[in-house]
Amino acid sequence: MLAGPSHGRGGVVVLVLLALIGIFGVLFLTRLGGAYRAELQRRWPAVLFAGAAFFCLLRGLIGPAITFGSLSLLTWTLWPQIERWRQPRAAPASQDTPEDFAARRALGVGPNATPEEIRAAYRARMVQAHPDRGGSHNEAARLTAARDRLLKKKR
Repeated sequence: MLAGPSHGRGGVVVLVLLALIGIFGVLFLTRLGGAYRAELQRRWPAVLFAGAAFFCLLRGLIGPAITFGSLSLLTWTLWPQIERWRQPRAAPASQDTPEDFAARRALGVGPNATPEEIRAAYRARMVQAHPDRGGSHNEAARLTAARDRLLKKKR
């Protein structure tokens, strides 16, 4: 049986913890969507510890409930970092070939350029290089080939 307010300080702690669990439960049930479900599945140890804390509260075990609640908060915060550490490291990015380097130099973009940045650089350079604007057909073809090469590599 749960301790009531008449049992001193422990009863107040139980009531506060029950209130927090109740608020969390209401927010959980009203706001649970696909993204939230995925987050809970990803952080399953924290949910498990929270359930254990709730069970301990129902049994009147305040010390273990506080311990499990603290573990739940700690796990919720640290679990994504632990998951990142457990995942195998990605192989370092392969070095650009001379053709890739020439394409980046032609468009004036860096090795970490996004597809949007590559397209913007292509448009900016093409304004000057287009044959209808006084540029040469060869230069326009070179810029188009550079853009296509870099965008294909980004896929």
